[in-house]
Amino acid sequence: MDRHDDPWGTIAADHEVLAISRSVPSTNRLLDVIGLFRGDDRIQVTFLPDPGSVSEPGVRGLLREAGVARVVSWEQVRAEQARTEGRRFSLALAASPKGPLHEVASPLVLMPHGVGHNRLVGEAPGSLTTASGLDPSQLLHDGRIVPDRIALSHAEQVARLNRTCPPAARRGVVVGDPTFDRMLAHLGRRDRYRAALRTGGSTGGGGAGSGQVSGDGGDRRFVVLSSTWNKDSLLGAERDLVRALLTALPVDGYRVGLIAHPNVWYRHGRAMLELWFADEIAAGLILIPPYEGWRAALIAADVVIGDHGSVTFYASALGRPVLLAAFGDAELDPASPLFTFGRGARRIAPDDDLQDQVDRAVASRPHSTADLLIEHQGRSAERMRGLLYGLLGLSEPATAAHYPTLPDLDVLYEDVTAWQVEYTTPAGASGGRRPDVMLRRFPAGAPSLTAPDPDRLLVVDAEDTVVPRWQSAHAWSRRRPMSEREAVGWLDDRLATYPKARLAAAATGDGQALLVDRDGRGFRARTPSGRLDAAVLAAAAAGWARTGRAWHPWRRGVRVGVGDAETQVRAYPPPREFRFLGADG
Repeated sequence: MDRHDDPWGTIAADHEVLAISRSVPSTNRLLDVIGLFRGDDRIQVTFLPDPGSVSEPGVRGLLREAGVARVVSWEQVRAEQARTEGRRFSLALAASPKGPLHEVASPLVLMPHGVGHNRLVGEAPGSLTTASGLDPSQLLHDGRIVPDRIALSHAEQVARLNRTCPPAARRGVVVGDPTFDRMLAHLGRRDRYRAALRTGGSTGGGGAGSGQVSGDGGDRRFVVLSSTWNKDSLLGAERDLVRALLTALPVDGYRVGLIAHPNVWYRHGRAMLELWFADEIAAGLILIPPYEGWRAALIAADVVIGDHGSVTFYASALGRPVLLAAFGDAELDPASPLFTFGRGARRIAPDDDLQDQVDRAVASRPHSTADLLIEHQGRSAERMRGLLYGLLGLSEPATAAHYPTLPDLDVLYEDVTAWQVEYTTPAGASGGRRPDVMLRRFPAGAPSLTAPDPDRLLVVDAEDTVVPRWQSAHAWSRRRPMSEREAVGWLDDRLATYPKARLAAAATGDGQALLVDRDGRGFRARTPSGRLDAAVLAAAAAGWARTGRAWHPWRRGVRVGVGDAETQVRAYPPPREFRFLGADG
């Protein structure tokens, strides 16, 4: 294990840094910080997962995903320290005060793994007194101060530390927040992350008259749900809110993502989460991965609905509108700024109009709350690197201090393949500037807590896999393009097989769509953009047919609004198998 005696080694570093990983969040923080050693061949990093943590499987999974190969055990560390008289490691880093840190012989830097120090030590009721990371029971061992430096994000933590453990306060250094600064550095990639989420442009709003009704994302508001762990979290206290939001928010205007604390993932397991949220995932919910994706999701977000976890505060610090669905006040130090933040933040009312609350939050454009908990914003890299190299006794690299680039957001989600559609014809639309048809589409599979609205149309796509609802479809679509000859056969089969369907629409390979109704009347449909979602066409035409209006206006063009987009759909002569809509209707 010696640096210079490794027969398989290629680069012999002069200094070895030990990174002690207690949990997934603490490991993420350490991965942020060791990025400050970039390009320096003098330094090698070895990770030590803490076997006393229930998060150890998640820690090892994160290290594998991060490409970390040098992993040791406490037994190896003890043996090597004894063999080298404590000289094996030049520096140790920890982002959790738990575990046998007092056994580390090298200088130790302790830092928070979330946004400051807020959660109380102990178990309720009665024993919760001091914030974790500031408690003497964690910072002292046999009267000796364990960490050589305590890297903090704000001077208020030094003040609290001076009240709770005065000897340790003298070792506190305010460096800022590496995780926050890493997000700040990536704000310019917001559009990139939104594109990966298929939410469209950077504002979350749309542009009427954009000439696109494609149903492939457009400009949609990205609503992020953030839950820490335990009973007082969003998922612990307001689980039904996930279902309610997916039921209340039209799919063409909104996309919903869920950031669950890593403890949720590793207490229950990915398979169990995907099973519990299967209906929500089928309705378009994105489960944000537990390792890296949450930061990109916050950057992409238009509004965050959260709880007392650090992620919620980070969202507010980035200037994102925040609504609280739960807040575990009893778990927090009343003297912490996070407690103050929770008392002043707006709450979401699950029983009121959720879409209206989301829209009002997006329009509010709040100020950042970063100053409450984070100092030296944008400068933590240089301050932290100076601290670490000072303890190592090394000169800093000549390059500017900065954190590693976040990986691109890589999420898996299911496309919605069936919709409950609200169809309206705005008053005064004919000859005016308003759409002739307005559609609000909701995922048919959303786990609604109330009975379905019988006035909504059910549009089912060819790729839908929920067989029981096929016989109830008012209209069918096939969004994946096929040749016009194939489309004619598919349309005929749908209407013959499912007698409740009024009509069916299929995308053709030329960027258009072909529609036919139960009476054999049909037309080709086009939009000015050359892109038309067959499911949107089917919904608009099915609603039109339900109202009993004549078809001939489609020949000159019908303006269809869906989400924030609007376009004109025009009908053209169909294949000779069908009669043109308008000649007799």
